[in-house]
Amino acid sequence: MKSLLLVLVSLFVFGDPGADARSWRSLTASRPRDAADSLHVVLRYDAGTVTLGAAAAPLLYQASARFDASEQRISRSYNPASSTLRIGLDSSAMRTSHRSSDASGNEARLDLGLAAGIPLDLDLDLGATRARLDLSALWVSALRVSSGATEADLTFGSANPKPMRDLFVDAGVGSMTIHQLGNAHAQRATVASTVGSVDLDLGGDWTGEMPLTMRIALATATLRVPRDVGIAIRVSKRIANIDSDGFTERDGVMYSTGYEQTKRHVTIDGSATLASIDVDWKN
Repeated sequence: MKSLLLVLVSLFVFGDPGADARSWRSLTASRPRDAADSLHVVLRYDAGTVTLGAAAAPLLYQASARFDASEQRISRSYNPASSTLRIGLDSSAMRTSHRSSDASGNEARLDLGLAAGIPLDLDLDLGATRARLDLSALWVSALRVSSGATEADLTFGSANPKPMRDLFVDAGVGSMTIHQLGNAHAQRATVASTVGSVDLDLGGDWTGEMPLTMRIALATATLRVPRDVGIAIRVSKRIANIDSDGFTERDGVMYSTGYEQTKRHVTIDGSATLASIDVDWKN
């Protein structure tokens, strides 16, 4: 079936209708993959909970959303000429600033599934959200995640079928946990945080060299590194602390113990301002 499947489920009102009633609605949408050989996803989501993972075959994408129609606008469009899906939730017209997510079971939510087996270019802009982004089993050719006051969990649970040309993650003022970054096979990887925190696992199925740029300001970063990986750190510091226990400095670069004997290397550059970077060695 080539036509877009679209179901609007009618209005639900929770709580006392006479006091602070809401207009909850649900939206589901999906599209068959057909001849699509790639997908560009532009996601803008500013309040609530968002999850991203693999869609059921043979779908190109599937989406399920719940939102308060009195305060939020949801949008979704697909351009077959450019293979671009645009989807999002906008709360900028909210009458009050506190009503969209007062309880975990009574808030806006978007669950998005994407096709496995085709290259995905993902552009994700997250606001005050809880995000669970599981890219396991997906083929991600490029990834950009920009977040605000977000609590985000990003997982690369399996090796990317082909190298990712660019990976950029900005944790903003929130917290970001990244699992098994090595599985992304990113040719370029940048992780940034301002007044937030980053927990970065460098594990995964990878060999050779992993270049990583970190830009940390007024923030903390924890690097979780497999024991068989050597690290070289060349980061400019301004009132910052970088965990250097077990490292040796040569020509302005800090090398982990046994760096020359390891077969996998991570080279970290960038900057740290009023920040700290800790290294946690994994067994």
